[in-house]
Amino acid sequence: MKPLKEVWSELSKPLPAGLGAEDVISRKEVYELSYILHRSEFAHLAEGRANAVFRIKEPKDPSVPAGFFRGTLLRVPKATPDVTPCDYLTLQDFQEKFVDVHFGRQHIVPQVLVQISQAVATALNARRDSALRAKGVKGDQSTIHAGYAMLVEDMGPSAEYKALEFKPKWLAQSPLAPEDATRCRTCAREALRNAKLRKKGFRIPTPVCPLGLLHENRAVVLSTIERLAPSWTDEDLERAADALKDVLERLRDLQEEGDPGDALFSRPSDAGFGLSMTLRDCSCFVRVPTSSDPEAPVVVKLADVDKKNWRQKQAYWQRRHNDLVDDGWYRGQEIPPVETACVLRLDHCLRRGLDIPPPFRARLRR
Repeated sequence: MKPLKEVWSELSKPLPAGLGAEDVISRKEVYELSYILHRSEFAHLAEGRANAVFRIKEPKDPSVPAGFFRGTLLRVPKATPDVTPCDYLTLQDFQEKFVDVHFGRQHIVPQVLVQISQAVATALNARRDSALRAKGVKGDQSTIHAGYAMLVEDMGPSAEYKALEFKPKWLAQSPLAPEDATRCRTCAREALRNAKLRKKGFRIPTPVCPLGLLHENRAVVLSTIERLAPSWTDEDLERAADALKDVLERLRDLQEEGDPGDALFSRPSDAGFGLSMTLRDCSCFVRVPTSSDPEAPVVVKLADVDKKNWRQKQAYWQRRHNDLVDDGWYRGQEIPPVETACVLRLDHCLRRGLDIPPPFRARLRR
């Protein structure tokens, strides 16, 4: 069984359309991976609404090479009331035959489909329950079942890399936004969300506008990345900006290509629209080398490129759009106002010589 780092390296190379994980790792090796997982221990790392992620501890088996799972995480689906995510077999097929082909496999976090036994599922539930109790989480009704799971490359920080994870969201304005909008789709949605949180007494930070990631003004790009990674040096920010540009431009282009007009209402089942919505909800990982070698490459990859269940999501997407338009969130008409520092507002201020929003002042005044 080859080390998983070799598998991730192979799956990160651009290949002709139609080639997937099965061309790099055999079915026999996948079976062996499932067997090794059965003999492993786990630590709960993170989770979202539909999935949980675990670190894999070194198996206590002399036949397994030391460091076998280094740089690898286990992602598993959660069975949650009122949530019907696509099964992992469908998600793997969608990534290999649709996302990899359209976006380029070298820019996607690699993953391998495996199966976990009931014993592994029981162990994962125990670790997860303990972690949630420690965080004070109560009333969670989701659970992990035996079946398909995914081994994925770990894109987090390490001795060799600083790491950033963020959601690029909508990198272009919604085609259905009002013509006089002063907020982009993401900032309008965040304003609505933050207004609800404020009513409940929560402190609300000013959201990061994704339009700043691809702005024509380099200072705006650096200001945006700096808000995502405030501890990074100017050199780190410059290198990240350079590495992100091509990937995010391609991401924006695909978001727009699949949703050029009223697809949300006229053809929500269209495959291109489905890809657009997937790419508006994916995660982006940036790993900047910690070494002083300027030639060491910055790694940028997308993850969570899961197929959307449009039948379940259609009504929600349409209702949310109508809320943002009808209740004035695109135009900033809410009372009391919610601060968003949208780049659309920044551009308006720059054109008219008005005060620059605080998140952008430091770099734009240099």
